[in-house]
Amino acid sequence: MQWLAIVLTAIFTVAKLIGVIKWSWWLVLLPAWGYLILYVVMVVVAVIITAIKYH
Repeated sequence: MQWLAIVLTAIFTVAKLIGVIKWSWWLVLLPAWGYLILYVVMVVVAVIITAIKYH
């Protein structure tokens, strides 16, 4: 899934820079932010499960 976020971010960034799309930058970078947020949520859930299991 990481490759999809990287590819989409790259495509949207290039399209924004050459003027094909007129989106705001937060929307252009949304795939990267979405992947980062998903990763952070997974780490937090893993820490919580580990803390409950070994408590």
